[in-house]
Amino acid sequence: MKYKIVKIELKEDNLVVLWLKKVSSNATVMPKIDNLFSDPAKLIEFGKHVSMSYAKAIEELMQFDAYFTIDYDEYNLRDLRVGDIVEIEIKQIEK
Repeated sequence: MKYKIVKIELKEDNLVVLWLKKVSSNATVMPKIDNLFSDPAKLIEFGKHVSMSYAKAIEELMQFDAYFTIDYDEYNLRDLRVGDIVEIEIKQIEK
């Protein structure tokens, strides 16, 4: 699964917590500009959709999907930064 690093926190001298947000694509379709301005009701509806999209984006930024703790040495070796996309794989080693 792919995640975007949204926050990095130094917990102890040798531990770093990565706060992650799942990467997803939410595509939206914009209506033709001629159709938008021809009807005031469509313009109002479009304004509502835009404001709801911004509100949803802000809400998503304030929440985290996961956090991951790693050693400071590994964090420093990988040169991780906020905004980087990382892939996390879960494998069963022993049963």
